[in-house]
Amino acid sequence: MMNSSHIGSSSPQKEERLYFIDNLRAALTVLVVLHHLVYFSIYNEVLTQRSIGVVMGLLFLAFNQTFFMGTFFLISGYFVPSSFERNGAARFIKDRCIRFLVPFIFYVFILSQVQSIEAYMLNQEPLTWQTYFSHLTYGPMWYVGLLFIFVCLYAIWTKFMSKNKLSVVRQSTPPTYTMVTVFVMILAVAYFIIRLWVPALGLPGGSPGVQAFVGLFTASGYDLPQYVGLFILGIIAYQRNWFRNTPDSMGKAGFGIAIGASILLLPLALIFGLDGLQFSGGWNWTSLVYSLWEALFCVGIILGLIIFFRKRIYHQGKGWSFLSAHSFVIYIIHIPIIAIVIAGLKVIHFPPSFMFLATVLITIPLCFLLGYIIRQIPFVSRIL
Repeated sequence: MMNSSHIGSSSPQKEERLYFIDNLRAALTVLVVLHHLVYFSIYNEVLTQRSIGVVMGLLFLAFNQTFFMGTFFLISGYFVPSSFERNGAARFIKDRCIRFLVPFIFYVFILSQVQSIEAYMLNQEPLTWQTYFSHLTYGPMWYVGLLFIFVCLYAIWTKFMSKNKLSVVRQSTPPTYTMVTVFVMILAVAYFIIRLWVPALGLPGGSPGVQAFVGLFTASGYDLPQYVGLFILGIIAYQRNWFRNTPDSMGKAGFGIAIGASILLLPLALIFGLDGLQFSGGWNWTSLVYSLWEALFCVGIILGLIIFFRKRIYHQGKGWSFLSAHSFVIYIIHIPIIAIVIAGLKVIHFPPSFMFLATVLITIPLCFLLGYIIRQIPFVSRIL
């Protein structure tokens, strides 16, 4: 644990590394890979339409979407203040430009074409300037782009605060259930409001203009309040040392809240809001119930995971160390690899019944192998 002399100091201090957070981030990266394996398997009809596999896959995607990317923003927000204090504004922004914008640009102009390999291989689209530009996308790098915006806004805010001689002193103040409740309520209301224009789960309705705007920053759009809120909460968590001092009891309570809300609220929203898909957004009570469920599930699962990893998975052996070191590069390359594997299996007419299993068994080791090879490149290792 951190020496008590560090608490309350406004100057940057070197702390014991939070290996359990590194491990959690690594585990979430694997979950992201699995998430997109399921998504692209459904999208490319690897999983047979209207089968139990598709139903289970959609449920898996829906539950993941409630928390996994938000947890990344929470963790990122936690480490931003210490990095800013340690490096200063100029070096901090320069470092983020290299680590975020270089991979972002590389993905948009190079890897996006690999992601579209099925169009070129199976649909036999010619590689022309027209098809090249039509397939440009930032794929999973929306997260990196949005995070870059967040850290730049944090740097501006911090410089403004310092000019006004308002510094935040770090304290070791554990969160309370009142704080958790207030955050859940704010998040639920924010969900309800944004989904008046951007329905949940990408379902029809809402405002095309608003959807197009938020679509510039996120893949889902409707979860933007979660990402903003959890990034800010991560900064507060750093200032109050929450990753270390959150009571263990909150972990069990978090899992209990997530399960209880899923049993009580989710069926209520779906049963009464399925007609016309009202639960996904609009001025109706089922949308409010669904928003409340998602906020409770999100906060509950995140609390539970942080405490679980802090208590159970707080050391780094060779496996966790490898995965932690390679998680960012795996995050960047995994969708193009999924696209290559699915296209390749279709080209050789792999048996459809076993295609999803084969995709999983090939993709995950290939992500690890290519991630390791890429990080051996000297210049690339400085970025990733």
